[in-house]
Amino acid sequence: MFPASGAQRRPADHTRALGSYHGQPSSVSLLVESNIVQVPFMAQTPALSKIEELLESIVDAIDNGDEISIPYESIRSSQTGAEPEPQDGNDRPLNAVKFPGRTTQEVKKFEALFRIIEMSHEALLTGNLITKRNIYYQNPDLFKSQNAVDDMVDNLAFTLRVGREDLNIVATAKGLVSGPVDLMLRDGSIHSCDSATDTGLLLPSVSLIEKINFRLVRWVLVIEKEATFRTLATSQYAKLSRAGHGLLLTAKGFPDLATRRFLSLLHTLRPELFLFALVDFDPYGVAIMRTYKYGSQRLDHEENATAPRLRWLGIQSDDIMSSVSADYQATCDSSQSEASQSDASQDPASQESLSHSVVGSQDERPFKRHRVTNRQEPSDSVLPLTERDRKKAVQMMREISGVGNMDDEEAHQMRELQRMVMLNIKAEIQAVDKYGDTADWLDAKLHMRASTSGSSGAGGLITATRPCSHEMTALHPLLGS
Repeated sequence: MFPASGAQRRPADHTRALGSYHGQPSSVSLLVESNIVQVPFMAQTPALSKIEELLESIVDAIDNGDEISIPYESIRSSQTGAEPEPQDGNDRPLNAVKFPGRTTQEVKKFEALFRIIEMSHEALLTGNLITKRNIYYQNPDLFKSQNAVDDMVDNLAFTLRVGREDLNIVATAKGLVSGPVDLMLRDGSIHSCDSATDTGLLLPSVSLIEKINFRLVRWVLVIEKEATFRTLATSQYAKLSRAGHGLLLTAKGFPDLATRRFLSLLHTLRPELFLFALVDFDPYGVAIMRTYKYGSQRLDHEENATAPRLRWLGIQSDDIMSSVSADYQATCDSSQSEASQSDASQDPASQESLSHSVVGSQDERPFKRHRVTNRQEPSDSVLPLTERDRKKAVQMMREISGVGNMDDEEAHQMRELQRMVMLNIKAEIQAVDKYGDTADWLDAKLHMRASTSGSSGAGGLITATRPCSHEMTALHPLLGS
């Protein structure tokens, strides 16, 4: 059980109370108030003034009959350190979009960028949020593709040195959350995240959240796979976990900015929360976990989008070794048992004894049959790395080593990637399933990591050890793949 910080259970119908009753406040109402945290109101960014400066410069250029120029920097070229290349063989740099353009393509690019600036300006004035998807469908013939809109919006924010949401432009909601938490929005509505459905609550933009009622939540689990999230949400694991109440969060794969900012908000509002990540044991799972924790290289100009205290719960090499080793040992025991029974069946004395045993058991109550299930074999859940996986692993190791002095967590991530490449294996979260249920494994892991948190610089980090000989034997069929 996670430490409760003095919190006590309270009746469910009091969970949304915002203040004390008339007269002397009850202990229940005081508890409710202590679990409701105000989200700091974001001060107005310079995005509006910068956009209006752009629009004023455009008007001035038109009045003077000059060429119109809109500053425009590419995130990609900035990260690679490449100098802006001349456009169409002339000295017109790509860090500005100009009108009239010398090509049709340049004219269309100016028109598309101006349209995005115009829509952002209108959204900032009205206080409304618009999605990148909505921008695209306003004029699909102009923008050509959704990716073109995504890149242009991100590059515009990068050029103005503001965040994407500072432009009042957001991505279509993608993240899901499930657990005993209430999100109180600025429009007065309250969204409970502990609905009985398996779908979870679609995450609203952080800018729309005014307060969060954490109730008795003590941990947050970020899950890579939507299928795993839905399984745990359906079973109400966030409420029924032996580790106490928690919150489940997923971005359905690689994290989007909105989900990262929500996790960062939880990280800031409740520093005592335990934050864990559950991802596949492959280079992409490590990349997803690191993006939540350290941020995205592509969007490193975005603020409030990291969770430094996030811990890698699993799955890791020790989980794979223990799971595969257990299955391998069970297979060996089963084979030995069948061989012994076969030898015994050929002995006449044993045959007679078995006959008397069966006859004598007719009046006895039969034992309950074991549940039969289509449990995956180790070879189904543990697979060899592909060439693409190996390249990604090398890329991740270079990224980690490039930070200079690695801390304990980064050193552990490096070792896990090295073992992944050395053993030539990867595994999905389902590798630790017990008849399709990860609850027992999660209970043990959450309790172990929480109980050791604070006792080491890695927050209860379990350092992987060298695989034992019988574990290597269990993995032998995969090592040769």
